[in-house]
Amino acid sequence: MNTNSDSNTAARDAIFYVPDGAFDRGLANVPPHLFRQEQQAAFDPGCPTGLIDMDLSACLGLTWPATTPAMLARYVVVRAGERLSHAFEATGEIYYVATGRGETCAGALKPRWQACDVFVLPGASRTLHQATEDSVLVCMTNEPELAYAGVRAPEPHRNRVVSPAFFSGAVIDEKLGRVHQRSGPQTTAGKAVILSTTPLAGMRTILPSLTAAIKTLEAGGDQRPHRHNAAALTLAIESEGIHSLIDGEQLDWIPFGLMVTPPQAVHSHHNRGPRMMKSFVVQDGALYYQLRNAGFSWTA
Repeated sequence: MNTNSDSNTAARDAIFYVPDGAFDRGLANVPPHLFRQEQQAAFDPGCPTGLIDMDLSACLGLTWPATTPAMLARYVVVRAGERLSHAFEATGEIYYVATGRGETCAGALKPRWQACDVFVLPGASRTLHQATEDSVLVCMTNEPELAYAGVRAPEPHRNRVVSPAFFSGAVIDEKLGRVHQRSGPQTTAGKAVILSTTPLAGMRTILPSLTAAIKTLEAGGDQRPHRHNAAALTLAIESEGIHSLIDGEQLDWIPFGLMVTPPQAVHSHHNRGPRMMKSFVVQDGALYYQLRNAGFSWTA
C-alpha cells in the first residue's frame, strides 16, 4: 500500500508542460559536420595506438559521447606490432578497415582483416585489435541509443540479433561491379551494396537500429537531392574532387573523413574527380524501417 509520503515523493517528480507547439521538445539540431581534426590526428604517422572519438555531444546537449543521437563513431588506431583492447556498451560494433592489416579477437571470434574489409561484432565484450601493419579502422556503434534508454547491451552469448560477420573488400568490389553493369533509370539514392547478416536478413540491415552500405557515384555524376528521417555517417573512401551539399552547405570530402548528414536534411553528393566515388555509410535507418517511417523523398 502506498503511503502519503510515497505519493508526495512521486508527485514531486511529475512535470507538466503546456507547449506552444505540440512537437516542440527544445532539442538541439544535429549539425552537418566533417571531422577534419580527428581525421588529421588519426592519420598522422606520429599518432599513438588508441581511440579517437568523433564526438558532437556538446552540440547535441548530451552528457555521453555521441556523433548523432543514436550513433557514435571512432577512429581506431593500432600501430604495427601493437595491441588495443576496449569494451563498448553497444548492441554491436561495425568496423571499416581504412588502412593496414591485422586481427581482432572478441571471445572465440578472430577475424583477420586488411584495408577495405568490413566486419561486425556483438557489443558488450572485450575486443582486442592486433596489427601487423600500421592500421586505422573506423568503428560505428549505437552506444548513444543505449545510453539514452539507460539500458545495458546483452552479453554476446545472449545476443540473438547480432551475428558476427565478415565482408571481404574484394567481394564488396565484385558486387559493386554487378551493380554498375545494370542499365536503366536511377530508382534509388545511389548505386550501392547493402550489408546484412543472417538474423536481420528480413530487414536487410546489420544491427537492429543501424544500416550499413558501400555507396558509389560515377565520375562526373550528381546524386539527386533527397531527404530521409535517418541520420547518416558517411566515410569517404574515394574522395578526390567530391563534395556534398547538405541544406545548401558544401562539404568537400577528405580521405577517410567522416561526415554527418542530419535527419531530414536535403542532401546530395557530386563527383568532379577522376575516379568512382566510394563511401561507407552507416545510418540509424533500421529503426525507422521497423517503425515503417523511413521518410524518404526526392526533393528535386
